[in-house]
Amino acid sequence: MKFYQIKDMTTEDLKNNLKDSYVALENYRFQHASGQLENYKSLLNTKRDIAKILTVLKQRELAETKNLKK
Repeated sequence: MKFYQIKDMTTEDLKNNLKDSYVALENYRFQHASGQLENYKSLLNTKRDIAKILTVLKQRELAETKNLKK
């Protein structure tokens, strides 16, 4: 998923997508451990998507906190 796509999503959608990504990552890890994972790149891409989503959520949280202090 591209960063601009993630930034355009609502916070609720991001949280739902984050949960789905964690579930997918867990499944990829199990498949990797059992030797059934065929596409290792999907494991890396899922980790990157999680990091991007967490970054956007943190940015929004900091912006909200900054606005409340004013």
